Amino acid sequence: MAFLTPTDRSTDWILLNNLSLTTISGPSQWSNKPGSSLAPQPTFISVGIPFSIALAGGTDHLPHSIHYGNLAKLVQKTATQGQFGCTEQLAVQVAEAALKGFEKDGMEEVHVVVEKPKALLHAKSAGVRVVRRTSSSAVGRGEGEADEQFDQILVKDLELAAIIGIHPWERELKQKVTVNLTIDVRRWDSSTGSPDGFDCGALVNRVSEHVLNSSYQTVEALVTSIAESAFQQEATSSNATHSSNTVLRITVGLSKPSALMFADSPEIIITRTPSDFALRAISTSATTGVEEHSPENVVAAIAFGSNIGDRFVNVELALRSLEAHSEVKVLETSFLYESTAMYVEDQRDFVNGAALISTTLKPLDLLAVLKGVEAEVGRTPTFRNGPRVVDLDLIFYNELVYSSEEVDEASGVKKLVLPHERVHEREFVLRPLADMIPHFVHPTLNLSVESLLRRVTNGGKETTLQKVMPFIQPKSLLTAEERKEEDESPYWVWGERTKIMAVINTTPDSFSDGGDHAALADAMDFVDSFIIPATSGLNYSSASTPITMLRSMVDVIDIGGHSTRPGSQGISPEEEISRVVPLIKAIRSSPNAITSRTLISVDTFRGSVAKVALEAGADLVNDVYALTREENDDILNVIKEAGCPVVMMHSRGDAGQDKDYDDLGGVIEGIRVELGKKVKRALDACVRRWNVVIDPGVGFSKTVEGNLLIVRRLGDITSPALSSSVKSTPCRSLRSCVRSAHPLGNMPVLVGSSRKSYLGKVIRRVHLSAKERDAATIAAHTAAIMGGAEVVRVHDVVGGWDGVQVADGLWRSRSSRAAK
Repeated sequence: MAFLTPTDRSTDWILLNNLSLTTISGPSQWSNKPGSSLAPQPTFISVGIPFSIALAGGTDHLPHSIHYGNLAKLVQKTATQGQFGCTEQLAVQVAEAALKGFEKDGMEEVHVVVEKPKALLHAKSAGVRVVRRTSSSAVGRGEGEADEQFDQILVKDLELAAIIGIHPWERELKQKVTVNLTIDVRRWDSSTGSPDGFDCGALVNRVSEHVLNSSYQTVEALVTSIAESAFQQEATSSNATHSSNTVLRITVGLSKPSALMFADSPEIIITRTPSDFALRAISTSATTGVEEHSPENVVAAIAFGSNIGDRFVNVELALRSLEAHSEVKVLETSFLYESTAMYVEDQRDFVNGAALISTTLKPLDLLAVLKGVEAEVGRTPTFRNGPRVVDLDLIFYNELVYSSEEVDEASGVKKLVLPHERVHEREFVLRPLADMIPHFVHPTLNLSVESLLRRVTNGGKETTLQKVMPFIQPKSLLTAEERKEEDESPYWVWGERTKIMAVINTTPDSFSDGGDHAALADAMDFVDSFIIPATSGLNYSSASTPITMLRSMVDVIDIGGHSTRPGSQGISPEEEISRVVPLIKAIRSSPNAITSRTLISVDTFRGSVAKVALEAGADLVNDVYALTREENDDILNVIKEAGCPVVMMHSRGDAGQDKDYDDLGGVIEGIRVELGKKVKRALDACVRRWNVVIDPGVGFSKTVEGNLLIVRRLGDITSPALSSSVKSTPCRSLRSCVRSAHPLGNMPVLVGSSRKSYLGKVIRRVHLSAKERDAATIAAHTAAIMGGAEVVRVHDVVGGWDGVQVADGLWRSRSSRAAK
């Protein structure tokens, strides 16, 4: 029986398959018929028991096993002696009776499937699957090991008809499709479950109506839409408040029996959670902005690059010039990448990226605008494929295929080919485009951007690009004056080595170091302690050590003047500024060249504080509320105008409260949804994608198990593969691809486990002070680095340095090669 096929191969199984009975267990296929729920109907019950038969097999003695004959009698007696309001109630009572009846025989776990072949008009059967265990068997199980938190509603072989296919003949006639559904819902029990159970008939009717009215080209799109429609309908259902009607996850299988002559059918099976579609509503409303200028508005993809002067400032100035144009709107940007020069290799590395824009300009007029922007930023003619201050290429213009060989009199442009004729061979164009529109299909090559990227990188095994994040000083954006290469903005290369963020709280009440650095002299002594010899161990430097022989253990200093610990008292913006700005200025004016050049982060959620701190010399903003604490957009606008990086952390307000993520499918899915919405808001406001670092918020509104799960599954938070908000089917409309990528996809991650209270609970010494959790911090951060963390935030800099060096030596490929 497919629904009861054992998935755990580490133990033996005893199965009772398809026991045929007559039961009274909820509505039949004619649910609108009076008395339907009280009518006897055919029922099949299957039972699965994970149980070692080694002893019985070795002795050939039945008492050492579960007597399946007695099991069948017990199931029959339980199912036929009484009336059940719903299928769930029948399945649970069978499971409980089996556990009680065979507990003395060693039964600790039972799986029960109840199927009713006459429950639905157009399906082979509807049913439920439950797993129940004895209380003793649940002890010691880790999170994610048990199926105890949900039951499953089963719909088998729902036969419908739909317009589905890419061929002309498939667009004329409906063809048969077969749908199978497995719906994870909250555990049913007599005290909390709806007496009527999950309304399977209503959901199937909605799915059936959706399929019958659909007209998709691909099975992939149809099966995804079925899952999405099920969740959307669930959210508006009048029964959504009942725990047994809350859909936690759905698996949809869809096959086309008529598609292939010599095979039964092709089939697609997907599994989705509510979080996979939680961003769709925002995406829909946000995308309407694409059409706000005029009915003729189109979407275009622009690629840009620079390798002369301050490459990062050149790129930013070019984008700002585009944003200032009345007929151009920048919709979203890619990450930034550093790439070796292509075609003419004897030149400096480029910085490359891409942007999507909406415009009412015609192709040649748009190209003229791009050339005007290049000239405004400072580009002068050189040889073909040679160095340039900035280069703006028009890659896609909607789905237009276009070629202009002659000079256009209005624009003065000589030539334009759309799509760009060399896009398919350029990783430095394809990779940034894949950040935004991975599934957009090239209009003439008929391959998605993602597929083209795989081809040019040998399936992702070969790359010449490095993802980077620049730290641009706002004053650099005031004019387009020529800048020398040696004056370029500092930048980080992601994936090269783990970055260390050192925490300095100038507060009297922070949980870990409150009061330690409130005095400016104490704070500067701590900053100076970060300097070590560049070629030896951690012997502290002396005043006579040459500056060329020194380095800092930290990559950025995070200065906070407002405590966010649970129960902390608020302070005014003026008080916060008075705490952080003097230290920023002291670091910038330090006589030690290494200290004065160290990057500075300001830990604040206030726009007024961030603005003053950036003007004083800070390089980035670290916001525990992800730019959403203020009712206005002050801090969001400050970040946008400064063009600086920002760390956006997941939180829910008071760090010690609101730790339940069940309705979102767990803490990982909860972070993806809640932080994803905030990041999306920032990206929609034209904060550059390359300027965003995310922090999953360890210790903020998370349980101990939730914090551990974050570290254990860190890569899942930013994995595009886990989200169907990233269109999983080829997309032939550029407009439809706008803002379709998951906001957290491939984002660099900062982890701040340092001295958090959950570590004390994990090591079972909750009485320890925060400073006594440094060893546990190193272990947590080592695990985070193994999971892909790019930045770790530490209080103990020396211990943090040691841990990062070892972790990088183990897991960062370049560090490992250097160590060898």
